[in-house]
Amino acid sequence: MSEELDHLWALKDLDERANVLKAALKRFPEQRATLERAVAEQSAKLERHKSHAGANQMKRRELEREIEALTTQERKFQGQTFAVKKNEEYRALLDEIEGVKRKRSDLETEVLMTFDAEERLASERGAAERALQAAQREAADRTQQIDTEERTDRERLAAIEAERAAHIGALPPATRARYERIASSRDGRAVMAILKGACGGCFRGQPPQLLQDARRRDRLIVCEGCGRLLIWPPDGA
Repeated sequence: MSEELDHLWALKDLDERANVLKAALKRFPEQRATLERAVAEQSAKLERHKSHAGANQMKRRELEREIEALTTQERKFQGQTFAVKKNEEYRALLDEIEGVKRKRSDLETEVLMTFDAEERLASERGAAERALQAAQREAADRTQQIDTEERTDRERLAAIEAERAAHIGALPPATRARYERIASSRDGRAVMAILKGACGGCFRGQPPQLLQDARRRDRLIVCEGCGRLLIWPPDGA
């Protein structure tokens, strides 16, 4: 029985180490997702700048077309002034010309504003491109680190699982089945040390007689609280 308990004690430590590594492995997908979101966010910002710049250019072209049309209209009115005979018609024509000039002046002011906006957007786009490149470099570097860390943890877990399999295989069939049944229902933690007279898993105090039996290490002890296998720590543990 002592050898059987030694295997179970070894499994307790291996199970704890395996659980730590399994929990650590769960963080890697979220870390990758966080990096991907950071790159996607910077990419979206750059696309918005491109969209705003494109809209600004379209607006300027439309304004320039309107200005060209007004210039043509003004020339037409100017040409008509030579054919007008009546003063009222001449003044009306001059009013039309003045109105066209004012409208064209307003549009030219808007064109200047689009140039200012274009310069600002170009500067912001440069900053957005640099931010995206920085996010991509960080994602590439960090992803490489994550891949290395994950590979190392998986290798460590594989080694632990192989060692666990050896200890599980050395258990008597009945004990093995009992251990595996408890492990499956207790998140892989089937064996606990008795600490200060209590179960190391649920911390329930154990009866004095059970503690005496545990010290003798001549039979399996089960916690009355959580159902895990209990072992008195070996000397020096």
